[in-house]
Amino acid sequence: MVSGSGVQIYAEDVIGDMIQHKFDVLFDEAWWPQFTNWGTFALDGTNGQPTTDLTSLIKRFDDIRVIFPENSNTPMTVISASTTNPYELSGTSPIHYERDALANKVFHVWPKASTGNVIVHYRTKPADFTETDTVDFDDQAIILGSVYDYLEDDGTNPNATQKFQSLFESRVKQLKNNLSAAPISLDPVTSLPNSFTFTELPT
Repeated sequence: MVSGSGVQIYAEDVIGDMIQHKFDVLFDEAWWPQFTNWGTFALDGTNGQPTTDLTSLIKRFDDIRVIFPENSNTPMTVISASTTNPYELSGTSPIHYERDALANKVFHVWPKASTGNVIVHYRTKPADFTETDTVDFDDQAIILGSVYDYLEDDGTNPNATQKFQSLFESRVKQLKNNLSAAPISLDPVTSLPNSFTFTELPT
């Protein structure tokens, strides 16, 4: 890079675009906890749609991780167009779900006459960042990834490019490993007794 305020302003825009691109890629890499949430949404009983406007909560169908019918531990499945005729489904209990054409609804359930609530685990993608925003993500991953992109575009130092690519990929791997560190129950417990009684075993 050469000196000069004009060059610096241009570089800031380029680096800003690289930061946004790197965040967009990383956002889809995993279900990062700072962007995920649980929501309870009522169904309209007519179109199979949630009554809530989801515009600011669930921006894409791919941002839905799982949907449960209320009071159930059995997740609903995405309906299969090749094996299920949705119009043959009846009743008021949700069985399947699929993408909805309306951006503010995102999904609908089958049968469409389903009533009650569904429990959704979803993630919310932030709006594109401005220069005054704080990026809610691991700073090392964003910095290393953006430097790698910048060096790759510049093309004058292949060794440095390879170095920062390796550092970036290692950091992302660490972050993903951290997500998998907690134990996961294979037999989910929904309630615990108020007290326990221990019986002394004979010696």
